[in-house]
Amino acid sequence: MTPQNTAQLHQKLDAIEKAARGSRAGRFLRDPLRYAAAIGYWRFIYPLRKRGCFAKARTFFGTGMEVVLPSATEIFLFGAKTHDSEIRLTRFLMNHLHPGSIFADVGAHYGYFSLLASHLVGQAGRVFSFEASRSTFGVLKKNTALHANITPLHRAVTDNDTPLTFHEFPVLFSEYNSLLLPDATNSAWLKHNPPQRIQVQGLRLDGYFLEKKEIPDLVKIDVEGAELQVLRGMEALLTRRSPTLVMEYLTNSSQREAHREAVAFALHLGYAQYLIDKNGNLQPCAGIEAAMAAAGLDSDNIVLRR
Repeated sequence: MTPQNTAQLHQKLDAIEKAARGSRAGRFLRDPLRYAAAIGYWRFIYPLRKRGCFAKARTFFGTGMEVVLPSATEIFLFGAKTHDSEIRLTRFLMNHLHPGSIFADVGAHYGYFSLLASHLVGQAGRVFSFEASRSTFGVLKKNTALHANITPLHRAVTDNDTPLTFHEFPVLFSEYNSLLLPDATNSAWLKHNPPQRIQVQGLRLDGYFLEKKEIPDLVKIDVEGAELQVLRGMEALLTRRSPTLVMEYLTNSSQREAHREAVAFALHLGYAQYLIDKNGNLQPCAGIEAAMAAAGLDSDNIVLRR
């Protein structure tokens, strides 16, 4: 990507962010048919059918992809993930991935960030997309099929290479799919939407990447509380090659302690912690939770670098 092309992507994302933060009427007027179809399915049809609806979307960077409504409704409507933390993560990737870079997407879901990375790293680069959910992986595989620089893998990235039990939720909650069940104490949705348990092969990133001799420059981790297991399974990679890590961090859920442990593990290996600012640049911080609280955040994507 040239600086000019990257600047154009930032401008497109600016417009999407403005629309997503605007009024409901403004979002409707932006594309009335698409908005009515997405919201109508989410509010009226899905509660009755409890089944997802496959739909085509086009990302702001020009790549087509399939989503399963009502999951990923924002990608269907705007061509981007629109939560503030995901907008900033998108900008960070646009600033730090370049032609020839190698990117690992751990917990790739339908492949939005994998496809963005594919666009940024070009044919000289590589993208490895790991997804443990059987149903979600089917969509990811379809979305990445025409991109020769993406390798999709149906694996649960963790700290061992044995078969594991994985929890798959109904489509509306598919982004909560995980090796670990969330705390049900304050989660009415979990009580009414129990997961299906499937068997999936575990995978340590140490063995996978060191054996392939294709070392990622950047690893994005979104595994709903199993981050420490992912890091333990790539300890040799972290100490020998020091890839940059992007990790989801929540302060108001049962995953809080798991995220604390994962950050402590990385800090022990010599990593430092950063938040991503509104321009996609890194801001160092002494303590993640204090910095998030000061910014009014209870969830964010943090960056760890050596």
